[in-house]
Amino acid sequence: MHSLRFVVVFVAVASLCGFTGRAAACRVCDPFLHCITVNPGAVSCVEGPGACAMFLQCFGGGKRVPDGGTEFLTTWSLFDEAAAGPLPSRVPSLRAEAGDIALGEEARAVTGGEEPVGALADAALAFGDEFALSFVDDAGDGFAIQRSEEGGRVRIEVREVTGDLPGRVLASEALGPRDQMRVPARVEGRDRVLLLQAADVRGGNGPFEVARLRRGLASAARTLPARSEPLLRAHAR
Repeated sequence: MHSLRFVVVFVAVASLCGFTGRAAACRVCDPFLHCITVNPGAVSCVEGPGACAMFLQCFGGGKRVPDGGTEFLTTWSLFDEAAAGPLPSRVPSLRAEAGDIALGEEARAVTGGEEPVGALADAALAFGDEFALSFVDDAGDGFAIQRSEEGGRVRIEVREVTGDLPGRVLASEALGPRDQMRVPARVEGRDRVLLLQAADVRGGNGPFEVARLRRGLASAARTLPARSEPLLRAHAR
């Protein structure tokens, strides 16, 4: 069994980077590497197998306050391309009404096997209604994700990142809570497949959805290759 990667990353950027005073939960990383609601804290927070990061400091003055229980969730799972059978298309695609928001092996199941993917390489759960974050390997290559609210749906834009600099747009879609994006990505010099979902979970279902997704992260941690550092490091764009 592979050991869990215990790497803690704390990042708090003292800038709202264009965000307004709309209410949103402030978060910090707890000792269990989970994002929890607290004020003051960070505007967005990302947790993965054995890692947690915070971005964009919440300022005082009532600009960022707990939002009444809504969870603004985004998941991504990075897979190798399938080793056998037809390779996934190297163009992005959207699968509507694919299934509930998921990550890791559950995200693979959401694809329905229509376009096979290979081994899971990494996965993460992000909290926050609006953010723009890059996820890169040691060479600074990877992908950037921008999330925003758009007319009751969630707009997800994915950009290619090379040498820590975001470049061309790989995909941009307005997602419903059961839609799944499939986007090509290149990490550690290898072609990969990125599966993304997003949902605004309102009312009392939020804690249950978060607990379910964290079980998926725990399962991913047991299957991922042991590493001294996470595959990807995150930073604000």
